[in-house]
Amino acid sequence: MNRFVNAAVIVVGVLAARPSSLNAQAKASQPPTAAGSRMRACSLLPKEEVKKHVPWLPVLDQMPIEEEPVGVSGSSCNYPSVFIQVLPFSQRTIDIAHQQGGLEPLTGIGDEAYFHNNKNLYAEVFVKVGNQLLTLQANLQGEMAAVKPGVLNLAKALVAKLR
Repeated sequence: MNRFVNAAVIVVGVLAARPSSLNAQAKASQPPTAAGSRMRACSLLPKEEVKKHVPWLPVLDQMPIEEEPVGVSGSSCNYPSVFIQVLPFSQRTIDIAHQQGGLEPLTGIGDEAYFHNNKNLYAEVFVKVGNQLLTLQANLQGEMAAVKPGVLNLAKALVAKLR
């Protein structure tokens, strides 16, 4: 539940960072259905590859992967063990994450990246990739040390697709 609250905070930060006149212009010039206007988070990697990095119980393979639009040009993808978002980059989003504290800078992932242990409830990664922001929130399945390598490798695989 907390990871969805945090994801909502990120989305609100991204949307708040855009002046309403820009939102209106973006809607007029790039409707969500236009080709290329919305990055589809679920299309970046096949479900099987996501599962290799951040596994889930086989019984959950039956669950459909859920993709939802976020704002004008972002989207989210909800897998059984990880929630992924691809959004327009906003420095304000990174600043809000810094204010919450506990961000660990990462190297070798995107243009700028941070890892956050969210109260030992889930692992969180923020990655700037060009003009996009990639976020991942991965369920803990035991210890943070067991989840962190997989979520970082997943972030690297997603970044390669976003470039």
